[in-house]
Amino acid sequence: SEIDRFLSSADDKEFLMIKVGLILGIAGACRTDELVNLTVDDIEDVGSSLIVKIPNTKTKIPRIFVVTDEGNMLELF
Repeated sequence: SEIDRFLSSADDKEFLMIKVGLILGIAGACRTDELVNLTVDDIEDVGSSLIVKIPNTKTKIPRIFVVTDEGNMLELF
C-alpha cells in the first residue's frame, strides 16, 4: 500500500526516475546491478505492456519479464 501511495502521490518532476526504477525492480525482481546496467535497447514497448530483457544476470542466464499497465504504471514510462 505504501508503494502504491508513493507511485500515485509523489511528484513526477522530482521522483520519476525512482518510480521507474521501483516499478522495474519489483516487476522483474531485479538486483541493483541489473537495474544499473539496463539500457533503453533492453526495453520494448508493445503498446499495452513493456517487455524487459535482462541480458547480464548474476547467474549468467538472461531473463525476460513483462510490465503491464496495472495501476497506470506504463504512463510513467
